[in-house]
Amino acid sequence: ALQNAMNPHSFNPPSHPPPILDRNQVLHLAQTGSLAMDPPSNLQACFQDLLQGSRDFFKQPTSTKETQFPTAQGTELGYYRVENEKEYLTFRHHYNGDSTKALSIAAARFWQSAASFLFRILCDLSAALDIPLPVWDPLLDGCLCMPPSTFQTTPTLLRLFDYLPGTGAAEKHTDTGFLTLCIGTAPGLQVWNPSDSAPTLSGGAWIDVGTHPIVLVGKTLHWLSAGRVQAGLHRVIPNAGGRQSVVFALRPSLRHPTLDLEPFGEPSAVDLVAVWNGIRGSVFNVNAQRKIKDEQKRKLEAKQGTEQGFG
Repeated sequence: ALQNAMNPHSFNPPSHPPPILDRNQVLHLAQTGSLAMDPPSNLQACFQDLLQGSRDFFKQPTSTKETQFPTAQGTELGYYRVENEKEYLTFRHHYNGDSTKALSIAAARFWQSAASFLFRILCDLSAALDIPLPVWDPLLDGCLCMPPSTFQTTPTLLRLFDYLPGTGAAEKHTDTGFLTLCIGTAPGLQVWNPSDSAPTLSGGAWIDVGTHPIVLVGKTLHWLSAGRVQAGLHRVIPNAGGRQSVVFALRPSLRHPTLDLEPFGEPSAVDLVAVWNGIRGSVFNVNAQRKIKDEQKRKLEAKQGTEQGFG
């Protein structure tokens, strides 16, 4: 018996990786949809490398930026500029050109480190919600590393933002995916904390996260958890000196379109693509040009009487 006990092959592997969140952090994230926390040292190092590359990129003439990373799929890929507000670069796959390769490599390293970090948080939420870990395998297929080309992309993305001094902002919104990691260089990103009270806001308050990394829950995770995990409402207000940020949004893979909901407590299956399109179609894009954004808001108000943005 002792020989068997000392044999490493006689033990089953743990069902979950070691927790990265304590119980209070899990509760706070589930109840408010946001959590400020210090990322691992390797992720911080990747952020600093990517931030330097981002700064060098945005210093270039607009024509150069547009040539290096052409806008595609609306706001979902490449370089995009919102007049008098911000400009940003969206990665959903590698770029291998001579002028784009270095920044693409830095983006890929950050992507992998950020995805691993957010997956660990998903594991902790899953343990608290009694959701078996294998359900995430098809939902994250192709999402945890930057895809090599446009043909292997998923909805998951990485964005580099440059907000203009005094005018750069984003309206209040919730993200559409599972989890989002945001790291900024200056104050301006604010999260809604429903547990606090303030004279000008009913039942909550806007909290500026400063330069602290923040994790936000998206609408898809809110839906999968049957509302047990709240989506994180947030906004960006202008900063007199401007600000830059790196945003990684872990979204569902659509490579396996039929989703079995039994592990999530529902005895049925759904079309994941239809669910994703429904979530995307229920909100307006806070990062689009104002004319496009206003038209989306108008259509949503006419359709459902309410409006909400997504980033």
